[in-house]
Amino acid sequence: MKLVTRYLVLQDGLSDHVGRAISWLTLAMIGVLVLEIVARYFLNAPTIWAHETSTMLYGAFCMLAGGYTLRHRGHVRSEVIYGLMHPRVKAGCDLLVYTLGLVVLGVFLKLAVDFAAHSWEVREYSNKSIWQPVVYPIKTVIPIAVALVILQNIAEWLRALLTMLGIEFTDPREPAVEGDIDPELLDKAQG
Repeated sequence: MKLVTRYLVLQDGLSDHVGRAISWLTLAMIGVLVLEIVARYFLNAPTIWAHETSTMLYGAFCMLAGGYTLRHRGHVRSEVIYGLMHPRVKAGCDLLVYTLGLVVLGVFLKLAVDFAAHSWEVREYSNKSIWQPVVYPIKTVIPIAVALVILQNIAEWLRALLTMLGIEFTDPREPAVEGDIDPELLDKAQG
């Protein structure tokens, strides 16, 4: 089970690292939008590039955040019935969802790779503005983001399978030992 735990630590670490790295895109988006507001409303000199740049940054941010969100259980889920279930039944439901997710994401990855490859072949440019930036680099983010979600989905699938089968394993995202708990809080709770 140490191998499983090591894999989960590595995969969760990858999702966390990517999530933290892309969180900086929000500052870039804000910078671009502030620059546009100042240029447009204070200098009376609007840019031709700010809107599309902020849209591309936001698109990359949203796509690349998928694995991080899955790792932190942030996707929408109906808790009304799910919350009443036994942990092994929950794990069975999760296993079904993650299995279906892998199938759908596998198809989507194939389509995304083809989509990005075609964009690179034709050296695609945007026709949404006068600026006409290249879009093939941003379209490359799509298959990368899907691949990252697939990797995290596999980790979640493995967690669900082991839980459903009743196999004990150390889940690195669950505080499993007392050392993870603040000793002061533990003393207050016990005393």
